[in-house]
Amino acid sequence: MINPDSDLMSKKTYSDFRVVYICSAARSGSTLTDMFMGGHSQVASLGEINLINKAISLDANCSCGEKLRTCIHWKKIYDFIFNAQGINLINDPYKLRLWDALAFREVDHQRQTFAFRFAINLRKAWMKFRDSFPSNIRNSFPIPPILLSALYNKMNLYQSISRCWGKSIIVDSSKNVWEAVELHQRWPNIVKIVLLTRDGRGVYLSRRTSGRDQSESVNGWLKYYRRALPLLENYVSPESLLKIRYEDLASEPDKTARILCEFCNIPYEKQMVDLSSVTRHLVNGNDTRFFPGRGIKLDERWRTELKDAELDFFERIGGEMNQRLGYR
Repeated sequence: MINPDSDLMSKKTYSDFRVVYICSAARSGSTLTDMFMGGHSQVASLGEINLINKAISLDANCSCGEKLRTCIHWKKIYDFIFNAQGINLINDPYKLRLWDALAFREVDHQRQTFAFRFAINLRKAWMKFRDSFPSNIRNSFPIPPILLSALYNKMNLYQSISRCWGKSIIVDSSKNVWEAVELHQRWPNIVKIVLLTRDGRGVYLSRRTSGRDQSESVNGWLKYYRRALPLLENYVSPESLLKIRYEDLASEPDKTARILCEFCNIPYEKQMVDLSSVTRHLVNGNDTRFFPGRGIKLDERWRTELKDAELDFFERIGGEMNQRLGYR
């Protein structure tokens, strides 16, 4: 485990790679965007990498189809980390502490206990408390040491992947806006952020069809952007923040690819538009990662499937935020 108070770590610099961190509410297309960028020859597409420990522990699949434990690409990372830090991720996957993340599908119940969730919720409460202050006061309150340590572990993981896979751009779709902001503030020349949005009515329908009730289907999306927008606008430099819409990516992938490449300062590559052109090695995320052959398709079923009562409910709760995000 990295000691965040060590002089060596506080002065450590990274210069041979850059990071694109995707922030979005769930069901907004973050996995698709991650895969889309991962089609570029210079880009490594990671998925929700904060859950890699859980995925290894449960012997989950890599998006390439192999088990994550035996995928030859990830084995290079395990060996690199073991040689550099003495951590055996196969035998002790949770030894590499990353930013807090709770699993909702494929839960490791031996790890994700009541005490584990309680500790995460305490740290969330502290982070919300920090955010209640103006920036000049907020920054005088440190983040919890376990999260600070996780930031350095994450940067070392990015570096390991960059070197082992020969990629200059690392895409992380873990979606945690607090982590994204803290990474950018410490490494502003390396970490850029993509804020991905999707019409809240589409998110609402997706969650409703998964069995969620009305309030739950809108409130997760709403709370995410209520937190994300002020944090990103106040603490991320404008040149390091790109806002894109799922609808634009799905309906105009070529145009969106050029925008993303310009943001990353890499040349545009046509193969990005064809999700099946490259084998990726994503960890966690939407099941889309296992089916690149399905391609990029715009999902706006909400236009025909959301009936008046459902639309009225969404508009009462989320209509204002939806308009703020640019949806009418």
